[in-house]
Amino acid sequence: MLAAALLSPLGLVGQKNSQVSPSGAALSAVAVPITAAPRIDGVMDEAFWASISPITEFRQRVPVDGGPPSERTEVRIAYDQKAIYFGMMMYDSEPELIRTSILVREGKLSQDDHVWIGLDTYHDRRNGYLFEVNAFGTQGDALITDESSMNWDWEGVYQSQGRITEDGWVLEVAIPFTSIRFSAEDAPEMGVALRRNIRRKNEEVFWPHIPARFRGGFRQVSQYATLRGLRDLPQGRYMELKPFAIVGAQKLDGATDTDVLDDIGVDFKYAITSNLTADLTWNTDFAQVEADNVQVNLTRFSLFFPEKREFFLERGGLFSFGDNRETEVFFSRRIGLSNEIIGGGRVTGQMGRLSVGMMSLQTDDAGSGDELMLGANNSVFRVRGDVLPRTTVGGIFTNLQNGDGHNRVMGADAQVRFWGGSAFTGWYAHVRDSDEGSSSAGSLKLDIRPQRTWVLGGEFRSVEANFAPGLGFVRRRDAVRYAGNVGWTPAFESSSWARSLVSALSVNQIDGQDGVKQSSTELIHNMFSFQSGERVMFNVRRQFEGLVEPASIQGRELGAGDYNFTYVDASITTNSSRTLQGKASVRLGEFWNGTRTDYSLSGSWKTGPHLTLTPSWKRNEIDLPVADGHFSTTVLGLNAVGAASRKLFANVLVQWDDVSRKLQANIRVDWIHTPGSDLFVVLNTGYQTGDLLDWDPRETRWLQRTGVVKLTYLKAF
Repeated sequence: MLAAALLSPLGLVGQKNSQVSPSGAALSAVAVPITAAPRIDGVMDEAFWASISPITEFRQRVPVDGGPPSERTEVRIAYDQKAIYFGMMMYDSEPELIRTSILVREGKLSQDDHVWIGLDTYHDRRNGYLFEVNAFGTQGDALITDESSMNWDWEGVYQSQGRITEDGWVLEVAIPFTSIRFSAEDAPEMGVALRRNIRRKNEEVFWPHIPARFRGGFRQVSQYATLRGLRDLPQGRYMELKPFAIVGAQKLDGATDTDVLDDIGVDFKYAITSNLTADLTWNTDFAQVEADNVQVNLTRFSLFFPEKREFFLERGGLFSFGDNRETEVFFSRRIGLSNEIIGGGRVTGQMGRLSVGMMSLQTDDAGSGDELMLGANNSVFRVRGDVLPRTTVGGIFTNLQNGDGHNRVMGADAQVRFWGGSAFTGWYAHVRDSDEGSSSAGSLKLDIRPQRTWVLGGEFRSVEANFAPGLGFVRRRDAVRYAGNVGWTPAFESSSWARSLVSALSVNQIDGQDGVKQSSTELIHNMFSFQSGERVMFNVRRQFEGLVEPASIQGRELGAGDYNFTYVDASITTNSSRTLQGKASVRLGEFWNGTRTDYSLSGSWKTGPHLTLTPSWKRNEIDLPVADGHFSTTVLGLNAVGAASRKLFANVLVQWDDVSRKLQANIRVDWIHTPGSDLFVVLNTGYQTGDLLDWDPRETRWLQRTGVVKLTYLKAF
């Protein structure tokens, strides 16, 4: 690789100082029963804490894989009939340098000193819960699915409190048994893992040690230690009721009247068994969902906007099927955006070695007359089973059906994980549509990581021309894709300034189903990280696009023919934990037989734990060899996050682009009045800053003005 040749003279290649540590599966921890719950205040002054033997054998994963930690960590685990408790002492020789800046729940806690607690509650060595807490006690959480994905949008209900002392920082965490699911046994065993991030040193320490050859890191649930000592845990039929009430007003472009918004609804959760949970929703409302980031499309294909709605996020990874953001058989964002959701339900959980998920939602009719869009039933059934250690097979069925017809998909997938982070995955799906007939798609992917410093992979994917799952997302149809990559990823553990390198070559070619070449790309990717937390990236890309018919780029028509273009891009990113942080990037080169130059700047200023400002600017300058081919696009944004406390915070997102010429603002205020319960105040506005096409003295530039107050209350039984 190019980077290897450049680094060899610097004496960095091959330097390492790794140490061997016990496998996580061979280690265990004991949860000690207690009769009285501790007060979660960040002060471990209850007598029982001192009587529990702590976990202390943490090892570095970064920067020195397996090396001793620079600071000592002690973790004690206890439980009673209501919760499992973690008492954690993070010693620090320079406590005044502990990074603390985030008060907002689900904020960017990675910018602070923080810890992760991982629990594989079914001990299936595939799935788990992740609880993230910083030195304030600010919470984040995620669901780990099949050792491959982390869903950070899931929100669990638990207690935590941190406190900085002269010796470091102390953390107490209480995770109620009603917030997690586990097997119905007299003495259930769970997987457990702990991770501490010492932010100013960019150091990560793990217990148990998960070696760097396991590229998934904390996601590698199969490497967790075993948590023993739990006995006679409550297995009642847990229920959770979450009603909501909403009131507000809305006025849209062209409307003469202001719409009054008032509604009520409810979500209901019920533990059918200790392993299966039912979720019901009626009159579902998503008024509090944050706005999407503005994107300017300079491609021939659809843009992808991620799911952000809470109902679809819990156990959302279980329903994933296909290739993320490319060919997804089930994409929940398709449900309820054009037609409102009346209600529905979901069942998720475990049945022995099987993970199961069933969801069915009904949408209402929208519009009238010629513009009537019929409501539909939207259903999905997903199953995944662990047939061998680290081997999973599964299936999926989706159904979109209304009075006009149906669209149904059946599919099967499999994944075999081996060595450290190597895996073979494959999937196949078949669509049967009452109007369009039948079509299929499938993929095979091999990712080989025989050791820490080398990666090798290949992929084959075929998508037929009319493959259109009604509840899915398909970026590109009529395509057969061949891809391969090889990479060198050394870590410079003995260096005082260099951290790691990623240097990779990847190639892909996309043909049509008729065998005619459509596209190809050759990419040389290099990213270098410093011990200080900064990183630089440099890429060279060669691209071919063959058009059998004209295509459009931002309304400019490109004629049929072959296009070859080469371009480079580079970026530099500073340490995100700093008070002032930034990123700058540039792209230069050819673009569809013309030229394209992109610039972007973004950054953040932490004025303290109560306010963070994140401005952004991106500009594209395009010159295509067509009529009106010289044009530019600009996107401006400002994200302000303010927090009065861990319970009261606000987010303001202001965006403008010169393509739509819309100035948009989304303001969200969230008060967590009790755990799991919120009061939201949401304001959405859209203002047209460009010329009005059909000017009328009565016409306004306001495209949208919406104000909503939403109150939710969680009651657990």
